[in-house]
Parts: sequence; C-alpha cells; structure tokens
Amino acid sequence: MSGTVNTSVEMANLALAHLKEAPIRDFDFSSVASRWMRNHYAAHRDAYQAMHDWDFATELVNLPADVEKPPFRWQYRYRRPDKALRLPQQTIGGRPDGAIVPYEVVGQWIMTDQPPPFALRYIKRVEREAEFSPLFVHGFGLFLASGCAHVITGKNSRAEALRQAATEAFDQAGVADAMQGTPLPMVELDIVTDR
Repeated sequence: MSGTVNTSVEMANLALAHLKEAPIRDFDFSSVASRWMRNHYAAHRDAYQAMHDWDFATELVNLPADVEKPPFRWQYRYRRPDKALRLPQQTIGGRPDGAIVPYEVVGQWIMTDQPPPFALRYIKRVEREAEFSPLFVHGFGLFLASGCAHVITGKNSRAEALRQAATEAFDQAGVADAMQGTPLPMVELDIVTDR
C-alpha cells in the first residue's frame, strides 16, 4: 500500500512543497533544507509514527519469556522488539474484548505477570516510505514541514500555521484509521466507576 511517496527524499519534498521551497535531490549538505532533513528526518518520522496506532506500523508477535525472571514485582520478562516505537494498551491474547494486561517497560524488557507466550501488539518503526498510508503521508508531510519551517523560511507565523494544519490532519487521520477493524475496549478508570 503506497501513500504516494516511495523515498525519504520524496517525503521531504512533499514537506518542502508546503513551505513553497525548492525540492532537494538528496539529504546532503547542498542547502539548508537538505541539511535539516539529513539531521532531523528520521527522528520526526519515528515520533510521528509513535503518536498513533497506524495500521501500517502495527505489528503482532508472540514473545517467549526470558529465562531470567524479574527481581521483584512481576513474574515474567520479555525482550522488547528491536523496532518497537511504542507499546499501546495490551489485552489478554491480544483480543479486542480481552481483559487489560498490566505491564511495565524497564529498559528493553517488558515486565508482566502474563505467562508465555506473550501476545504483544506494538507500533514498529517503518523505514520504507512506500509502506506509509496516504493519511500518514499527508499528516507527516505537514508535521515535517512544521518542524523545519522556521529554520528554512525564518517565518514563525508559517511554522505556527503548519503546526495547526498538522494537528488537524493528525486528528482526521486518527479518526479514519480508528474506524477500521474492531476497536479496543475503553478503559474504565476507578475514579469514574467509584462515583
């Protein structure tokens, strides 16, 4: 599924188009824009992917327990997947209607009382732009443009307008993306149920 870009440079040029700036050919040192993208593109991509449970970035795995048990509090520990950007709420068996699984992330380990295998749903780092969804591409282009706007254009007002547009695009994409599949149950907080 392609969101209309195939490379990081194409994605960067989409962001630069929002700034009405000339496109770049590479992440080199030939311009302020290319230097900024060279230094900040990957961090902005990872941050934007981690903000939402994007379908294209969601991964499902069954993790084996580590042979060493946690020193206290939890019964099992599992190695966090290498490309995991964020671990959203987990449920027993990964089922949408399953009970919520309490867990804690400590360094590169996931601590829990859930016995193996641990059905884990996580948001992974996707580095191939051709895998980005169209809604992600649209929102990320604005997010990236808002990040580099002041450095490239020197205009605070343009940066602020792009931040607002990026926020609106993110909200719209999140709503549309959430309408696919069965939603996870809402978490009932004790403060609400105790009233």
